[in-house]
Amino acid sequence: AMEQARARLDRFNLPRTPNFGPRRNAAIPGYVAAREAPVLFMPIKGAPMQPVIDWLASLGGVEREFTHKTLRQWKRARPGHRGFTVLRHPLERAHRAFCALEEGGMQQEQRNVLARVHGVTLPRAGEVLEPAARRESFLAFLRFLKRNLAGQTGFRTDAGWASQSATIQGFAQFQPPDVILREESLAEGLAFVAAEIGVAAPDLTLPQDDCDRALERIRDGELEEAARDAYQRDYMAFGFFAKR
Repeated sequence: AMEQARARLDRFNLPRTPNFGPRRNAAIPGYVAAREAPVLFMPIKGAPMQPVIDWLASLGGVEREFTHKTLRQWKRARPGHRGFTVLRHPLERAHRAFCALEEGGMQQEQRNVLARVHGVTLPRAGEVLEPAARRESFLAFLRFLKRNLAGQTGFRTDAGWASQSATIQGFAQFQPPDVILREESLAEGLAFVAAEIGVAAPDLTLPQDDCDRALERIRDGELEEAARDAYQRDYMAFGFFAKR
């Protein structure tokens, strides 16, 4: 009888095991609104930003640097407003974070730890990694991201590589976005937002840069799988899949 009773015990409360991914705040100072149209952009760092801001500006200028108070004032003055955010494929967003580190987005001491402990070799100033070396370093970075998002490294989780689902949950502390768009269908998504607020959709330009081209040269199944392993939460929440 004792064995049967103990078998039903859940000493670790497994159905309520917490998500150890770091929580994000609403990041309201980063929001960008159209000045003349009732539409608000809630950017995710590492996903498309400047092209979307340029698109908003073409609606008649933008407003930025909001506080909770000024954002509420903006909303009250614009009945029927719409808020939106834009997702990027996790592998492409992780590579964008990797590019930012290459360009000096981390102190030298941290770069040394990243190389020594996690095998992520970043180029020195003015140095360019060859594709094979870049692939190995980026693969190590993806494995580092898995540990970092699980709270298993000494590094803080940067907004540029935090999970997109956690970022959107952070938005919801103030107000969730009305619409979640995706980079691969962004023109159609923004046209939908424009139709929702009753304005003509401006043209959208999504230029490709050196970071994009560098990923295209090394992208393969192992990198795709490592990205899925690091960002299981985003793949499950948003239905991402390998592009090749």
